[in-house]
Amino acid sequence: MKAIVTGATGFLGGHLVDKLLADGWEVIALGRNISKGQILQQAGAHFKAVDLTDGDKLQKAFEPADVVFHCAALSSAWGEYSDFYRMNVEATRHVLNSAQKHKIAKLVHVSSTSVYFNFSDHCNIRESEVLSSHFANAYAKTKYLSEQILLNERNGNTEVVIIRPRGIIGEGDTSIMPRIMRIAKRGWFPLLKQGRALVDITYVKNAVNALLLAARAENVNGECINISNQQALSVAELLHKIFSQQKFTVRLVPVSYRALDGMALVMEFFHRLFRLSEPVITRYGLGLLRYSQTLNADKARDLLGYEPEYDLDEAIQRYMKWKNESGI
Repeated sequence: MKAIVTGATGFLGGHLVDKLLADGWEVIALGRNISKGQILQQAGAHFKAVDLTDGDKLQKAFEPADVVFHCAALSSAWGEYSDFYRMNVEATRHVLNSAQKHKIAKLVHVSSTSVYFNFSDHCNIRESEVLSSHFANAYAKTKYLSEQILLNERNGNTEVVIIRPRGIIGEGDTSIMPRIMRIAKRGWFPLLKQGRALVDITYVKNAVNALLLAARAENVNGECINISNQQALSVAELLHKIFSQQKFTVRLVPVSYRALDGMALVMEFFHRLFRLSEPVITRYGLGLLRYSQTLNADKARDLLGYEPEYDLDEAIQRYMKWKNESGI
């Protein structure tokens, strides 16, 4: 079997390439990080440095294959809308066009559960419950638009299946766990709504398994499928699991959501006004800690046969082991 992986030098894409190679796949790894690409090349992948927003160069980088895994995206709670549109929408269109031109049988697209988030409690979310308006940020909106391109512009050459993983953590995580650990280094962590909000998290190796199941599954053309560890728990419980493995004590301190939300609003205003980098706190980041969001897993189980192989405790242990060994 032969696969093309976009975002191969990223967090999820890198884990996917490792798994594909271990399973005996031939892998074309597309990415922009040359040093990480060289590591993938040494591991057995065929690395190609390419900008996905350049449609002509991307088509030349593509080859006949069995499946394309589109893992690349600009993923952040902060940034210019034009950058998100270019990286998440235009690039996805180029990936689809390239796959269809080379008549690749299936495209597995990594989307996001941010398409559901609207600053309110929402549990047992089904795939049909997408907002389609009033998105929380540019990332969420452009991930939705990328899905629409795939669903509306696909042809008979290439089947499309969309995977929506929730909050991916694990070895190499550059987003969720590092943000939590940076705040925790102060010795305390703000707790909104007493930490009662429910969260779903996904271990990266479980997400990879879901992608492989989607690649092999039949009768999933045009489907959107939620993926998580299927272990919904409160924010307080999650933080206790994480901080219990730290070498220093972290206190959970109840704080006012309204006060922090107001502070985030002011910070975001000035950071946009002066074109500064991401603020220390954002309204979206606070919202994820304040409001419950859990996923319905019926389609993952019924269409893919997906069941999490690794539980959350093991996921956190593996991340901490990697973090300590990496000296991060």
